[in-house]
Amino acid sequence: MEVLGQLGFGSRWRDLLCGLLTSSSTQVLLNGTPGKVIHHRRGLRQGDPLSPMLFILVMDVLNWMITRASEAELFQPLSRRPLQHRISPYADDVALFLRPTAADISLSLRILNLFGDASGLKTNVQKSNVLPIHCSEENMGLVQNLLPCEVLEFPCRYLGLPLSTRKLTRGQFQPIIDRIADQLPGWKADLMTRAGRVVMVQHVLTAMMVYLAMAIDLPPWAIKAIDKIRRAFIWRGRKEANGGHCLIAWPKVCRSKELGGLGISDLKALGVALRVRWPWLRKTEPHKPWASLPLQTSKEVECLLMMAVVTEVGDGANTLFWKDNWLDGKSIQSLAPSLSASVSRGRANRRSVKDALDNDLWLEDIQGEITIDALWEYLELWDIINAVELQQGIPDKHIWRLSSSGQYTAQSAYEAQFQGAIRFEPYARIWKTWAPPKCRFFMWLVAHNQCWTADRLARRGLPHPARCPLCDQEEENIQHLLIGCVFARHFWYSILHYASLSVLAPQPSDIALNDWWRKVENCVDSEVHKGLNSIIILGAWTIWRHRNDCVFNGASPRLGTALVLAKEEALLWSLARAKGLPPARYQRGGLGLVFGLL
Repeated sequence: MEVLGQLGFGSRWRDLLCGLLTSSSTQVLLNGTPGKVIHHRRGLRQGDPLSPMLFILVMDVLNWMITRASEAELFQPLSRRPLQHRISPYADDVALFLRPTAADISLSLRILNLFGDASGLKTNVQKSNVLPIHCSEENMGLVQNLLPCEVLEFPCRYLGLPLSTRKLTRGQFQPIIDRIADQLPGWKADLMTRAGRVVMVQHVLTAMMVYLAMAIDLPPWAIKAIDKIRRAFIWRGRKEANGGHCLIAWPKVCRSKELGGLGISDLKALGVALRVRWPWLRKTEPHKPWASLPLQTSKEVECLLMMAVVTEVGDGANTLFWKDNWLDGKSIQSLAPSLSASVSRGRANRRSVKDALDNDLWLEDIQGEITIDALWEYLELWDIINAVELQQGIPDKHIWRLSSSGQYTAQSAYEAQFQGAIRFEPYARIWKTWAPPKCRFFMWLVAHNQCWTADRLARRGLPHPARCPLCDQEEENIQHLLIGCVFARHFWYSILHYASLSVLAPQPSDIALNDWWRKVENCVDSEVHKGLNSIIILGAWTIWRHRNDCVFNGASPRLGTALVLAKEEALLWSLARAKGLPPARYQRGGLGLVFGLL
């Protein structure tokens, strides 16, 4: 309460908060029966949503104490460049940066002891570590005498991230890859469909990499190793899989469903989208404590930032003259490429619009010989720049043009890297229709012509049926099996007849399922699209199941058997509240499902 008072909270607010804490109570459920009421007198329960806020309030006091000591120059400066902070608290963990001198170490220990006496948060020496950064042996001897902590070497782990003063090696990245692979043994992959494995890969394995990819530029070999694990688990349910198990190329799988993939994140594109936030925040919030530190960005991140950000110039202090898009949404590098080539990279990264327009200092950045093209660009640029008027006291406004809000989002940055890709035409029919995920996954394979039918088996030299198992008339491929086969056309007529849609049944001229599907969808009202699409997915899935029963179990192709199979499957779909399909009921001699589409 005293801390809240020092932060400016009024007495009424503090009394209200204190009353809430002292009047709260807990009951223990024993076999569903609540026990006696336990009244809380002070503090918060473990796991209470307010607990993190309590840590923030308390640790802010320690941060204030260290900051005041640094501002009073009681600590020696860490470097020639002024640093805005020397402490980095997170919950109950603290990283403190000190010079290896007796005065600084003694002062920090006194501050920690004072903080511990006041708050009760004592420093645990056994869990504390000292990590030297370019310290001599003499300095380390002094540190070991004054600090009874274990001395570690870089690289180390802090908040789950590997920290190092040098580039991380393969051996230091390997634990990250092993941690991904260690997730697989606990999953019952053999009991999962491929659609279920896709969910686990995207929402567990890929999600584990988000925090790391936000901070570290993963090397290509590490991305390849992680992708190998993700790919193998989807297609085979194991840690490893050869090329024959993978039906579709991995770069295509790692695209959004609108672009023909499964919606699994591409790790390289994801990393670029996440790390572009740092130069964006440095540009839009230059007063952040870390903004003065050097920031290493890859070429992909720089290109994405230059493409995504446009600037409305105010005083020009926070806009780069040569690189930012501040002239009608374009940069000088794009307006005058030959002239910009005469400017060094260092000056292009430092020169602001404000400094450049002050006495035309941008002219000093142009060095070396000037070509005819550069001279012509210079003359045009001179007229444009002379028309620019800065607005003193008004900060520059940076706009993220990939989102409607004008603010950075990781999703917009990720999707921008796939601009220009061809849209997957049957996307809505497959992924926006109600059907079990395994059935929609199968239809996705059908759309890519990547099912294990006889033509695919023959190309790989594997045993395969000589003719279609259902009609025994033509060679088998997935398009013939689902729509060109006589058996399949008869099946489609029968299943559509019960929905009063027999006129939409495929004809001998229909040779591709997707073309026929698109045609029949355009023949009905939009109100029944989802119901019709569910029937088509149901029919294709039933034909595929019946075909596999004939190939692997020696069953005979029978239309009645296929219709019964469709009836049973449709009943399960309706019980699962299939959208567009009303509850099912059995009827004698028919499919047994009242679709009610028309």
